[in-house]
Amino acid sequence: MNGNRLSPDSGEIHLYYADLRYYRVKKPETLLIPDEAERAGRYRFEADSLHYVQARCLLREVLSFYKKCTPEEIIFEYTTHGKPFLKGEPLGGVQFNVSHSGDMVAVAVSCGRRVGIDIEKIRDDILESDPSLRLFSETESAAIRNSRGHAKAELFLRIWTRKEALLKATGDGIGGLPDSPDLLNTTDISLNGTVWQVYDLKISPGYSAALATEGTGNIVRIESFLLTRSVPAFPLIGKE
Repeated sequence: MNGNRLSPDSGEIHLYYADLRYYRVKKPETLLIPDEAERAGRYRFEADSLHYVQARCLLREVLSFYKKCTPEEIIFEYTTHGKPFLKGEPLGGVQFNVSHSGDMVAVAVSCGRRVGIDIEKIRDDILESDPSLRLFSETESAAIRNSRGHAKAELFLRIWTRKEALLKATGDGIGGLPDSPDLLNTTDISLNGTVWQVYDLKISPGYSAALATEGTGNIVRIESFLLTRSVPAFPLIGKE
């Protein structure tokens, strides 16, 4: 990988992940913009608020590496459906997405290829009446109904993270998934003339995660990095 730099024609996707229990950043308040600080304050539990702040700081650190600037200089703008992008960045430039759940955060970065990522901590309280099931196809719903216990939770979240990653990649919101497409039996989907590929990720035990990328899969190479705080400099990366 070219000195950990993205090449516009390489088709690389870089995946960074971290356990937020061990991730620290000095003076996080200097990195957050007012709307992020306000959102952090809306969390009911202090631990959830801290994890949101850590995830945003880590995202800025990662992107500053690609933009060759300080984390403080990273400025986000948002689509009408809330997908963040870098202010002034061209379509062929740095694309990214971030997700966090429980203690884990994951960041996907590409160059010129839209990406979406979702990570969910697996829990065993999946209900047949879960409102998220309205986004599932009949085949997906039937498979979940026929599962039991922990296997049911794993299947539900495997499908859900695939759908959520795709929604985040397109940036179109829930309305961007017409007719509840079946992502249980396929990970290739065409939406409005664009082909998307969906990949399951093994980030950490007890979590389900998925990545969605724009374009055909035969030119995609996913590079994964574990972020730690074992040394003071960034990028703190160790090949998985």
